Amino acid sequence: MALKVKTQDVLEVFNEKLDSVREKFDLNEKILSTIDLKLIEIKNTSIKVEFDSLKEETKKNSELFKNNRTELDQILQKHASEIKFFAKKQEKLQLYFYGALLVLFLLSATFLAFAMNEYHDRKDAEQRLKFYIKEASRRNLFLKEKKMTLEYENWLEIEQKKIDNRK
Repeated sequence: MALKVKTQDVLEVFNEKLDSVREKFDLNEKILSTIDLKLIEIKNTSIKVEFDSLKEETKKNSELFKNNRTELDQILQKHASEIKFFAKKQEKLQLYFYGALLVLFLLSATFLAFAMNEYHDRKDAEQRLKFYIKEASRRNLFLKEKKMTLEYENWLEIEQKKIDNRK
């Protein structure tokens, strides 16, 4: 058989639950009132900054940074002077390189001009030699036809002796 719930029992359980809910509301109100009080307290407080200790710390830091700054300045000046030295050295090396390149260019141009001049002189000499060979063969042919070969040889010996006597 099913149990019948009495109204009295339901009301007792309801009362117990109601008391626990009321306690929770009271607790929330206490928390909210505490928070409100703290917010009012925070609004009313003022921050007072003491600059004397801050000045001392600033002085200490500036002295430390001053030492480091001078050290960094010295290192910077040292590196700058080294860079200038190497830049001048590189500049001199480039100047020597381009100077040597210019000298080599001038020498090669001179040798090229000399070689071209010699080539043309040789060609001219070959052409004159061919001309004189042809001229000599025509003269010999003419002398043989006129039977003057002995006279020409005598005349040539006389002329040669004159040239030798002048020297």
